[in-house]
Amino acid sequence: MKKIIFLLFFFPSLIHFCLGQADQSSFGFIVSPTLGWMNNNDNLINSNGVRLGMKLGGIGEYYASDWLIIYGGATFSLSQGGTLLHKFGGDLLPDSKLSDPQINSGQKPLPDDVEIKYSLQLFEVPVGLRYEIGLINQPFDLYFIFPEFNLGIISKSIGAIQATGISLEKQDIGKDVKAFNFAWGIGAGLKLPMQNQHYSTFGIHLQKGLSDVTANNGYRINANGNRETEDSKASLNSLIFKFAYFF
Repeated sequence: MKKIIFLLFFFPSLIHFCLGQADQSSFGFIVSPTLGWMNNNDNLINSNGVRLGMKLGGIGEYYASDWLIIYGGATFSLSQGGTLLHKFGGDLLPDSKLSDPQINSGQKPLPDDVEIKYSLQLFEVPVGLRYEIGLINQPFDLYFIFPEFNLGIISKSIGAIQATGISLEKQDIGKDVKAFNFAWGIGAGLKLPMQNQHYSTFGIHLQKGLSDVTANNGYRINANGNRETEDSKASLNSLIFKFAYFF
């Protein structure tokens, strides 16, 4: 935990130092509730629920002009993920040591219509561009984010399995989840100036996963009773309600 706290402060501070002089750059803290879900490119694996989460971190900004800002930061993301519903069962988590050994044994340890819920913790490094639009006779400005790119390191993976006759919670599924996640995003919101050249921002951001977060080492049993390698792409997505304070 001490290392995580150090990184949350170190990365944005480094950006703040490197990008520009004091009157051109600023440093801020972020608190962002999230609604997360997972998509899959296989029509036999469907998204089936959202997850409430939180992002906490720091951000450094550099004003390239009066309206264009370059930013980067570090965020600790809690309880990210979602639920995937598998039409066909099989050995879908082959490398995880589950609390029920029968889920890891046999030809088809997980039945059809099984739900796997993912709860992931990540350390993320976002970089992006923010565009500000001043409003006449208004105490705030509009801003737009495009694009933002986000590299995430998955530090913890907890799963829940729900199916007929199966109900497992808080399972360590880290060996069936990849270590990295790459995403991009857009956003919009308001910038509210405060005293001493401090300011706050309030916005809604959409983050879309570009990479597959599942290891795909397992298999499923299709309608004909044949074994198929489970090689689908599962991506993380989230709607972020971002609150930041800059000084």
